[in-house]
Amino acid sequence: MRPFENPSRVVSVSGLGTSGPETPGFVSAGFRRRIIAPVALLLSLAVLLSCGEDGPTSPDPVDPPRAARINVVSGDGQRALAGSSLREPVVVQVLDEEAQPLPGALVLFFPNHGVTEPTTVGTGPDGMAATHWTLGSTTGVQTLTVTASSATANVSGHAISVEDSLDVLFAPAEEDELSAVRADWATRDYSAAGGTVELEEAYNMGGHPTSLRVVSQQVDGLRHFGAIVVPDGAGSEELPIIVYAHGGDGGVSVESTLFILTVALGEMTGDFVYVIPSFRDEPLRYDDRSWLSDGPASPWDRDVDDALALVNLTMETIPEAQTDRYIVAGASRGGGVAMLMGIRDERIAGVITFFGPTDFQNEWARDIASLLVRGVTVDLPGVEHLRATYLVPWWTGDVTLQDARLALIRRSAVLFAEDLPPLQVHHGDMDGVVSVTQAESMIRAMTEIGRGPPEFEAYIYPGATHEITSMPSAIPRAVAFLRNLLGTNGE
Repeated sequence: MRPFENPSRVVSVSGLGTSGPETPGFVSAGFRRRIIAPVALLLSLAVLLSCGEDGPTSPDPVDPPRAARINVVSGDGQRALAGSSLREPVVVQVLDEEAQPLPGALVLFFPNHGVTEPTTVGTGPDGMAATHWTLGSTTGVQTLTVTASSATANVSGHAISVEDSLDVLFAPAEEDELSAVRADWATRDYSAAGGTVELEEAYNMGGHPTSLRVVSQQVDGLRHFGAIVVPDGAGSEELPIIVYAHGGDGGVSVESTLFILTVALGEMTGDFVYVIPSFRDEPLRYDDRSWLSDGPASPWDRDVDDALALVNLTMETIPEAQTDRYIVAGASRGGGVAMLMGIRDERIAGVITFFGPTDFQNEWARDIASLLVRGVTVDLPGVEHLRATYLVPWWTGDVTLQDARLALIRRSAVLFAEDLPPLQVHHGDMDGVVSVTQAESMIRAMTEIGRGPPEFEAYIYPGATHEITSMPSAIPRAVAFLRNLLGTNGE
């Protein structure tokens, strides 16, 4: 039997660039590459030739969408102190030729003054891009040019100087502005509406038995609370009303107010009906209870509306109260309210005020405004409302100059001095809360129109502060002035 033989032949290839011994039964890898590569090339050419004109072709190149327009979405026309950053970012949207948002566009921000951060921004899926702009040091209108491809847009910013701007805000009031304020006052409704007795009980006021009521009513659509105290035993329309307007912005305590009045009036304590208003967004406190008047707060301005409405409710519901004339006293914020009440209600026979603000356009008020627009906190009653509602919004352009000016004018009793009833003013020259310049403004205003004693009395107390107790002769003078008022009215 023959041994088993491999049927494969031994192949020896020479002349093809190989070397080395022949390997029976195998074709070298180099040989296969040299044979396969030309074959693959020939097959590829054959496929392409067989396809002819119907074979695959490359698509024509398409131009990417281009920026056709830039819309300024927000941030245009802002005001800021020269050299400072605008409050809001500048936001733009890039649109293509089909007016569709264009993502991925490169937006460049070029300010003519100041700097932007960032300077170049790629738009997002919504075509939006934004930057923060710090204005240059030059006051006036500054511009920011925005570009994307050949599209451009301009943004303006107003660089302002504190002092130049305050010159405009605190310029002397014009006659048409005073007329506008008077016209606004004439539209106010402080009639008694929806009066409700919330609490009624006996109260001993310095040995004088009285009836104390906490009442509420609607004023300008808001629920307002106040207290009315009536001495026992009085006849119909026998007692004049005294309104006491409180200071500060933390509300009013009925007991504390009645204690002050009892000490001040002494033996006259039983001769009056007492009206104690709270103001908007502030509590009226009595004993261990508290009633919060609706807001928003409006120091000095709407305070007057609330107080006048409470007087009207008193006259309509308290038989013992006189209805033709009444007297108002107030301290600090309440002193300003008392003077403005005297201007707005002809029934007021006289006003007594202790260190109340009279002039929101004088240098002291301007200095406070300068601090507020620079971001400095000033902790004085009523100032936060003016800051948040008028001064800072005016500074940033959200409130008009005219609205900001009218807000100051309608709180300035000196501008309406000719409308004031008999007035007595008390102020200390060391007052660290309400500057003595406020009393001095009223003295000048009254002097200019020829008002003096007994219709106008003003006392400046050397060394006295923002406390009635620091001016010992003030209370006796106030009582004498009050007696004179009552005598003038035949009481």
